[in-house]
Amino acid sequence: MRRLRTVVVAAAVAVTLAGCPAPPSRPRAGSAPVDPTALPTRPAPSPPPALDGRSTPVADPVYPDYGNPAIDVLRYQLDLTWDPAARMLTGSATLTLRPVRPLAEIALDFAAGYTVDRATVDGTAAPAGRAGGDLVLRPARPLVMDQPVTAVVAYHGRPSPAAFPGNRADVPAVGMTVTNDGALWTMQEPYGAFTWYPCSDQPSDEALYDFAVTVPAGWSGVANGAPAPPVDAGGGRRTFRWHAAEPIATYLVTLSVDRFERLDDVGPHGLPVTYWVRPADADRMLPTLRQTPAMLTWLEARLGRYPFSTAGIVIVPGDSGMETQTMVTLGAISGPDAVPVVLHELAHHWFGDAVTPRTWRDVWLNEGFATYLQLMYTVDRLGGNGEATLRNWRTQDAGLRRQYGPPGNYRPDAFAARNVYLGPALMLHELRGVLGDPAFFAMLHDWAQHHVNTQQDRESFTTWLDAYTGRKLSPIVDKWLDSPTTP
Repeated sequence: MRRLRTVVVAAAVAVTLAGCPAPPSRPRAGSAPVDPTALPTRPAPSPPPALDGRSTPVADPVYPDYGNPAIDVLRYQLDLTWDPAARMLTGSATLTLRPVRPLAEIALDFAAGYTVDRATVDGTAAPAGRAGGDLVLRPARPLVMDQPVTAVVAYHGRPSPAAFPGNRADVPAVGMTVTNDGALWTMQEPYGAFTWYPCSDQPSDEALYDFAVTVPAGWSGVANGAPAPPVDAGGGRRTFRWHAAEPIATYLVTLSVDRFERLDDVGPHGLPVTYWVRPADADRMLPTLRQTPAMLTWLEARLGRYPFSTAGIVIVPGDSGMETQTMVTLGAISGPDAVPVVLHELAHHWFGDAVTPRTWRDVWLNEGFATYLQLMYTVDRLGGNGEATLRNWRTQDAGLRRQYGPPGNYRPDAFAARNVYLGPALMLHELRGVLGDPAFFAMLHDWAQHHVNTQQDRESFTTWLDAYTGRKLSPIVDKWLDSPTTP
């Protein structure tokens, strides 16, 4: 996620390392042209996990009211119909889920404003009730640990977003927003998927997705993954189908319905790229969107192959940007902010999407890496003044830690404040000074490529970092994440 109205410029500044095994170099924030074959990268120690939607869910310590660690959702099949005139969403959500332990009921995050028309578990009716903020299904028989079941919930209602747990001006709410003219769009970090479909709304439970979105003629339904050609649904309606071949965390799921124009592009190694733009936004947005293939090529040179089979951007009437997987959700912006913001969201596809934080305590694993890559790109390609930016970041970091807490232990009511962006990015700059560019870029590449389609946290990162480099670098990470003042 990125604030749209913050212009980021970048280069380098010397950073003092207390107690480091060797004095740091003075890296510039950008990077020389990178030959990926020359980086001292290493093969992954084991094959990537199978793409079956299997996760190891855990309770989230920051927002414990969301998510159910007793279940592992393997696949969501969402069949949705949107009526713009009535502002009515009608849906059928089919969840294939694996009980993590024996269960007598299935608790799902789902907004109370919807009417549940029917619920079944493995084809048998399952009474549906409410418990706190959860929809609770009670199957006819107890569920057996590790034996997958299929739960279906049919529902209808008028969507409304949920309150955002922070104070960012560009994110007034999370979840599904309906516009005055009947369009809708979603942006739901750290939670908000529950505002439009029943789910386990936490980052540690990734799943596969299929979408069928039925809308009136002239409208389009945009979601994650690869689009199929729309088909006639009768009654002057069309159905848009999307298939996501790689697992997605709920906060990275997107849905937008509007009068979009579709434009096709081609990224590196033939990657299919689509842009979905309202006609009123096309003139100011297309010059930025058409730079997406070049940005992906720049990122691939440093991070390895793009981790998904499709890419795209959908333009919505919001004020922020979100790294929704394979289909970035972006407010209609232009000018000097636009390209760095798109680069930031695309960088998240390696850091945040392919490698997802296990809990919201470690959102810095997303934002620190994406912010530092945005800094490098701005220096390399946009002529940014990095030395001034890094000085400014250090100055801001001090106040952010006082106001919102250190990045590794931020205030839960201040989600995604800039303390989780700037301090971790400065930490990476310090690590770069210790390691030198070849080893640093190899580390970025291999962290992303060795952990694709997994959920990670601070402990797993620092353990891996120390073992990978053969150096005790975890104290650098810990001081930047935990210190109440700027290191």
